[in-house]
Amino acid sequence: MSVEEMGPDDAVLVAFLDDALPPEERAALQGRLAREPALKARLDALAGGSLPFEQSYEALTAHAPRQRLEALLAESLAAVPAPVANDNARGSRWRIPPAAVAAALALFVVGTGVGHYMPPGLWPLPSSQRSDHEGPDAWRSTVADYWGLTTSQTLDWMPNDVSTAQRDLAAATRRLGFPLTPEKISLPAQELKRVELFHYDNAPLVEIAYLDELTGPLAFCIYGNSPGAVTPPTLEQRNGFNVVYWSDAERSYMLIGHGPDEIMQKLAAMLAKQIAA
Repeated sequence: MSVEEMGPDDAVLVAFLDDALPPEERAALQGRLAREPALKARLDALAGGSLPFEQSYEALTAHAPRQRLEALLAESLAAVPAPVANDNARGSRWRIPPAAVAAALALFVVGTGVGHYMPPGLWPLPSSQRSDHEGPDAWRSTVADYWGLTTSQTLDWMPNDVSTAQRDLAAATRRLGFPLTPEKISLPAQELKRVELFHYDNAPLVEIAYLDELTGPLAFCIYGNSPGAVTPPTLEQRNGFNVVYWSDAERSYMLIGHGPDEIMQKLAAMLAKQIAA
């Protein structure tokens, strides 16, 4: 069976990669993987993100009815009424027609295309085709593209669930082969909101999201790939964000947000010290 074809075990294998299988099912699958070389090869292919998403989305872009989508979006947004007060929500909210949401999402997919960045569940996330998405720094550009979609409202509704955070950190530890604990990723005044697992160019990528009351969303990312040399924390700007990045012999790291330069550098230095401890 070629990688392009869907196999009967793919759903289970993807759930295994996403650490979403119950313990008994995970153990059973591990037993099969030890006995079935073909199944192990399929798992390796899925883990490598080798399905031809990019070619498929290039075809979608070539044939997408962009003009019709743009017209639908404009027509739907023109029909949006004034904000309606809602006693059960904070402030007021807009009632956006479903057609507008669908058209906007379709235009987003067509406009951004798909690159290397995807979670273990194989859902493609945005990446442009610009030159800054090539080379060893490409992962930071791709994260900055994605992080630009995150707002304070994205994170504000998420509950502070200690057990969920511990579970997700344990999953990230298994994917990275590197222990992640609450102590290693804690920040003094930034509220931990979520831990997410992604896959970028055949290596795990963990994104730890925080909410800062003053500057908004903040993300600490750990990429299971490294240039092979230790590099100190360095400040840069990407997509309007302040980014501090560094690496050790095995992994690369970045902190991204809208905090002032000095604050971002202090937080990055704190995380670098905690991670190395």
